[in-house]
Amino acid sequence: MSDAISALLRPDRLAIVGASPKEGSFGANLLQSVRHLDFAGEVVLVNPRYDRIGCMVCYGSLAEVPGGVDCAAFAVGDAHLVASMTDAARAGLRGAVLFGRAHGEEAGRPRAEVVREIARSAGMAVCGANCMGFVNLGHRLQLTGMPFKALPAPSGVALISHSGSSWSGLVGNRRQMGFDYAISAGQELTTGAADFIRFLVEATDVRVIACVLETVRNPSGFLAAADLARAKGVPVIVLKLGRSEASKRFAISHSGALSGSNAAYDAAFARHGVVQVRSLDELLDTAELMALRRIMPAPGIAIGTDSGGERQLIADLAADLGLSFAELAPQTLAAINAHLDPGMEASNPLDYWGDGGDVMAPVLGEMAKDPGVGIVVMASNLPPDRPFSEQSAAAVLKVHARTGKPVAVMGNIATTLSPAVAEELRGQGIAVLMGTVSGLAALGHLRSWRFGPAENDTTPPLPLSPVARAIIADAGQDMLRNAEGFRLLEDAGILCASFAEVRRPEEIAAFAASHGWPVVLKIDDAAIVHKSDLGGVFLGLKDAGEAQAAWAALRARHPQAPVIVQAMAQGVELILGMTTDPDFGPLVTLGLGGVFTEIFRDTTALLPPFDPETARHALEGLTAFPLLTGARGRPPADLETLCTLISRFSAFAAGAAGRIAEIEINPVLAGPEGALAVDCLALRRKEKPHHEH
Repeated sequence: MSDAISALLRPDRLAIVGASPKEGSFGANLLQSVRHLDFAGEVVLVNPRYDRIGCMVCYGSLAEVPGGVDCAAFAVGDAHLVASMTDAARAGLRGAVLFGRAHGEEAGRPRAEVVREIARSAGMAVCGANCMGFVNLGHRLQLTGMPFKALPAPSGVALISHSGSSWSGLVGNRRQMGFDYAISAGQELTTGAADFIRFLVEATDVRVIACVLETVRNPSGFLAAADLARAKGVPVIVLKLGRSEASKRFAISHSGALSGSNAAYDAAFARHGVVQVRSLDELLDTAELMALRRIMPAPGIAIGTDSGGERQLIADLAADLGLSFAELAPQTLAAINAHLDPGMEASNPLDYWGDGGDVMAPVLGEMAKDPGVGIVVMASNLPPDRPFSEQSAAAVLKVHARTGKPVAVMGNIATTLSPAVAEELRGQGIAVLMGTVSGLAALGHLRSWRFGPAENDTTPPLPLSPVARAIIADAGQDMLRNAEGFRLLEDAGILCASFAEVRRPEEIAAFAASHGWPVVLKIDDAAIVHKSDLGGVFLGLKDAGEAQAAWAALRARHPQAPVIVQAMAQGVELILGMTTDPDFGPLVTLGLGGVFTEIFRDTTALLPPFDPETARHALEGLTAFPLLTGARGRPPADLETLCTLISRFSAFAAGAAGRIAEIEINPVLAGPEGALAVDCLALRRKEKPHHEH
């Protein structure tokens, strides 16, 4: 595929099929597009209606072109697309750009399917269908029906976009960011984001790959390409569109409703080092910052500003983002204080503007010297036609010249920042971030990319044992009962609250004689998910009398339901579940559990399996984490045992994916003496994978 993509994006000979002399037509616009950047290769025109267009020969078909061509751009209607692609395949083309939608049918089959089959049989790389084309600045090639008259120089950043409008907007940015390659991938009939990422990493010098994706059509291929990019030191930044769309179906458990497709994307991207952003501005700020040639040597971020009020704004917005700043060393603070006016105090973020003396370069320079600081940022609005903006720019240029660390300017009001000043700074290798929120987010992404946990988790899946397979096979229905779920977990080495199935009330007292009072009594009907809502759970039964009364109440409400008795346990309630995502497979949901799970939705999702350290990191990201560490006088939970349980569950979830569609423990009780599963729902997979027998 790499050779075919090279023919597509870096052709020596390019054909425009459907070329036209009519001004404003799509075919004419394509030719004008190619001419705008002075494409160094050869362009040939194909249209059987013309012998010549202007001073250029026009051929009747691709087969008539002497010497052949590498790539063709098709300015033809959908009705002519199959015939044109067939002609291209016969002529041996390796690349095709399809601007049309390939809509409709061809001989009773979907036209897009026929075109895909033709391209794949010919080994052809395809941009589209329904795309805006592409730009390759290194080869001075712009191939789009709505061309730009001029574009910036290459910046080390590549772009892949499903959205044509976003592609146009990003390519047309006015921040001096020329995309080395800008690919409007469209419908990805044969060649998708995964293929383009792999090509860009292996065959080009791009330093950053920015993506705007509606979906990931080849999940395993995309994640493999992301892993390759990570290994090569090339960040892949993704703006995933359609995040608010509800999941196609809701799972039977809390965890399924909490996860859904968005959580799967979040988990997959996090596991494979993909940088995820939330807006186009954040995408651009992050790409510009990550494309700097200077490497961030330490995780600390230092910011200086000329405004006390905007320092507060920066601190507020950073807190919202969970972004922290470097704790400056005592000698750094002392050196900064030596430059500040009386009454000003060194801090980070720093307000360095006191009585009007220009101390910008000295104090930012002291920040840059701090060993814990990896990047220095000047936060200033820099409006045009104002001497102070030029003074600030001169100061930050001095800092940049005196340090080897990356330096950035962050404009707090994007529309105020002087384009001329920004261009001057970028020309010297200083990133100019175009907004407080997007800029701070970009700084956080840079730090996470450079200093986040390395992906070296080698935790293996835990295959289902014969005992576990028998439990699943012998279950009376697709939903397993609590007792069956507990046996699955125990077989996987996951500690569960002691339990017993009971058929007579006196068996409750016998259980308590072994495990102690108080106990829990509850129905074990797989068809009833929320048992407590239907009066199916009695907690804290202290003696045989209370147990007898609870038994009578359960039998009155649920005469036929199986009943189990459990030992009581105390601790913080967590939810731990696995659902099966159609794209990314098993997905573990972890968060605040109990009856309020769906109300507070304090959860995170991870791709299994993972080690206890990853489990600990996920727990620390929960709002409820202080409950586990002794908040408000609570005894701290045994986090080591809890994280081991979570990791063990993740290995079980990965190994059970072919047999179990969903499983949930809600709650897991985490206390000072350990952690254990208290309630379990499990849903069998209805169809076995083809490779299983």
